[in-house]
Formats: sequence, C-alpha cells, structure tokens
Amino acid sequence: MFKAKKLDRLVAAGIITQTQKLQILAFEEGKNGFPLVQKALAVLGVFMVGLGVISLVAANWYEFGGGVKLAVMFALLCGSVYMALRTEKAGKKFTAEKWRLGLFFLCGAAIGLIIQIFQLSGGKMYTPFGFWALVTLPLLFVSRQKLVSYFWMPLFLGWLFCFATDYLAEWLAYCPWVEEFAAEILLLLFLGLAGIGYAAEKLVPAFSGGSVLKKEALFVFYAGLFCYILAGGIDSFSGLPRLGYAAGVLAIWSVVLWLGKGYPLVRRNIKFAGWLIVMLYINLGKTLGLFETGVGLIIGGAGLLALLKYAPKAYKVVCGRVKNV
Repeated sequence: MFKAKKLDRLVAAGIITQTQKLQILAFEEGKNGFPLVQKALAVLGVFMVGLGVISLVAANWYEFGGGVKLAVMFALLCGSVYMALRTEKAGKKFTAEKWRLGLFFLCGAAIGLIIQIFQLSGGKMYTPFGFWALVTLPLLFVSRQKLVSYFWMPLFLGWLFCFATDYLAEWLAYCPWVEEFAAEILLLLFLGLAGIGYAAEKLVPAFSGGSVLKKEALFVFYAGLFCYILAGGIDSFSGLPRLGYAAGVLAIWSVVLWLGKGYPLVRRNIKFAGWLIVMLYINLGKTLGLFETGVGLIIGGAGLLALLKYAPKAYKVVCGRVKNV
C-alpha cells in the first residue's frame, strides 16, 4: 500500500512525477474500495453466524441420529465440492481455493464424526490424521495456490513425526543402533523431505505444495537441529559426539546448498555453525572443569573473549564471499 507522504518524497527525489503519484493514489483507492472496517465487520458477522450454527447443533447433538449426522456431513462435503468447481469455472480462483480449504477441514470433521458414531478405537492416536492427509492429498494437485498446502503440510509433517518416532521405537529390539541415532535419523528424514520439496518446486512449478513442503520441512529440520545442538552443549560427556554429528550434517548440507546455489540457506547454516561453536565451548567448559576453579574461569573467560572477537570477523568474511557469488 502506497501512502501520500511516501509518494511526495518520491516526487521530490525525482523518481516519479506528480501525474504518476495521482495515478498510484487512484489505483490504491480503487483497489481498497471496500474499507478495512467493513471487511472486519463482515468477517465478524460470518464468524457470529457460524458460531451460532455450531452452538445450535451442539445443544441438540444427541437428539440427532447417526444417519442424520452422516447425511448432513455428506451434503456439506458434496456442497463444498460443487461450490469449488463452480467458482473455479467462473474464474474466481481464490474463492475456489477457499472452498477447497473448507473441504479440507470438512474431511477432517467427517473422519472425526465417523469415529464418534461407530465408536472406532484400538489404533494409534495419530492414525486418523494420517488418513485425513491421505484423503485430502488430491486437493494439492488441483490447487494452483498455496492456501490448502499451508494447512495440509503441517498435518502431514506432524503425522509423519509421530509415525516415525513410533516406528523407530518398535525397531529398537531388532536394531540397537537405531536408539543411538534416532535423533539423527529424524533430522535426515525432514532434510530429505525438504529436498523433495525443492525438486518438486523446480521440476513441477504448477504444483503448489512443493515450495510449502520445502519451507515447512526446513523449519522442522532447523528447529530440531537447534534443540539437538543445545542438548549436545548441556550434556558434558555424551554431548561431544552429538555436536560432531551436527557439524557433519551442517557441512554436508552446506556443500549441497553451495552446489545448488542456495546461498541464503548457506548463510543460515553459518549462523547455526556459530551456535554450534557456542555450545561446544559450554560443553568443553563443563567437561574440562573450566567453570569450577579460578584458573579454569580465567581460561574459559579468555577463550570466550577470543571467540567474541574473532568469530564475528570470520562470519563477515564468509558471508561476504557468499553474497558476492
């Protein structure tokens, strides 16, 4: 959104003319013809109507039979499909996307309703979420925008995390080394998913889920890596191998990104390398007892000052080279 004062400064600097300023203001006025207050009141009105319907149904929930509940849910699903197709055909692509998002949530509600009516149980707690992701997977391929993907990907990644951790726990009896490297396997799993998302984004640009999968899988990977490095810094003895594994993953991942020209992520890896060095310093300080005696505190403090002095310079040099590539 362009404001008149900002446009006045652009006119004074000679970047745009007075005529162009008036044209921009006219365009913004036409684009924002529906005031923000009216939009907020419209959203509030829709929310109140929806809340009233939910309250009415909830108050009389047990008065309805299972057949009636299923019929209503089936009608809502069919209606959502019809409206998505109709608005898509009419050229209202964003409206159609919102109907598809509504269909996504209705599918989840339908699964919960079926479980409640037929009293299904005995499976894993995360199984319904996996089924929800499976039945709504086709929505990703018919969507040309990312609205559905923003909700589908967290559902899928959450289910995958629960499934993977449970599956790894079952394999502990057959593969003892799995327990030792369970965290590393999970980190590599989400890093691999980010790679799949990156490949889909490049090879199939029309598929809206590729970029979302890349971003959200990378978010889970870096969040997990942060906790992984933190645990390595806190644990004095067994944390050193963990920090070494983290350094290896960061190094290999950085080389892959460098070859693929993913320079922004290389800079992010450099920041994580700095976090790793700090945790390594804390780990060594605890392991060697530098924080327990006067001499140790002097040595540890001197090492910290040296780290604070030279690490930023090294960071600037490396980041400068990355930016200039």
